[in-house]
Amino acid sequence: MATAEDFDLWIRKLSAGNASKSGAADAPRARVICFPHAGGSANFYFQFARGFGELDVYGVQYPGRQDRRHEPFRDSIEELADDIADVLGDWDDLPVILLGNSMGALVAFEVAHRLEARGRAPLALFACGRVAPMLLKDQQTHLKGDDAFIEEMALLGGMAPDFLRDKEMLDLFLPSMRADYRLAETYACPPEMRISAPIHVHIGRSDPKVIQDEAAQWALSTSGEFTFEVHEGGHFFFTDNGDRLTAAITKSAERACELG
Repeated sequence: MATAEDFDLWIRKLSAGNASKSGAADAPRARVICFPHAGGSANFYFQFARGFGELDVYGVQYPGRQDRRHEPFRDSIEELADDIADVLGDWDDLPVILLGNSMGALVAFEVAHRLEARGRAPLALFACGRVAPMLLKDQQTHLKGDDAFIEEMALLGGMAPDFLRDKEMLDLFLPSMRADYRLAETYACPPEMRISAPIHVHIGRSDPKVIQDEAAQWALSTSGEFTFEVHEGGHFFFTDNGDRLTAAITKSAERACELG
């Protein structure tokens, strides 16, 4: 069980939003908390985070990888979300926007649900590269042998071919990747589960894993505003083509703060 004292293990600062449009030094208006994909780490979002101005950007570091590689993996998306919600604790001096890619979108959704139950609803949830959470898929990628598993990773992109041929690196990386795939592929979201925060879905047009009609069903997971955008690119479209996503997040934060 995680606590607020574990904050620095879980939450990593990626950029500081301390410059206003006029160039003056101002306090950030909101925070963006980024949830990585299966096998990913907080610093995956480092380059993306540099595109924000007035927002602080943080990444979530799941256990079982990099500097947390000796910690046990969690057994479910729900358990992972429990820990993250506990870690965020009373960190409520600024409103937050949650951003998740692929498996991270599911974790972010579950965290949003928990924060709402504590009276701390996020400004919005941005779900990228993932079909709606209630859609169960008969996927067993996490049970495949290493060669077949690596083929699945190559299909999604986001990793250099040289990395996928480096056995030493793969030996370090595959355990967290396989553990995360298991969480995502065994996740079962109740069809009636929804949040009140707006959900904004962004996917890549050539994403081999995400069908547009299935991603659009995220609309059923919120009682609030819903938007849906398709970008050029694949599963990790925003690593090369993230300006529209950055602009959408910034606009969402500005509008929510003005209304608040």
